[in-house]
Amino acid sequence: MTGKHFGWRKHWRRDGARLVHDSGLAVEYDPELGWMTDEATTEAWAAWEQARGVPLHDLAARMQRLCREAAEWDARNP
Repeated sequence: MTGKHFGWRKHWRRDGARLVHDSGLAVEYDPELGWMTDEATTEAWAAWEQARGVPLHDLAARMQRLCREAAEWDARNP
């Protein structure tokens, strides 16, 4: 059986130094701060999530999950 996050790896791609999710969220790795989102894409991502019916209070948890996914995807796809 598969969970709701099955196949999450296919939603990521590399765009230069950034990793981009299908939702439009772009993240970059900073050696001092770790994984950081691009401000311009964060606003578009939040609008996309809210259009899907995600409540505002759930956005932070989703953002953290996507950053963890980005780190794992980057480790597996150098």
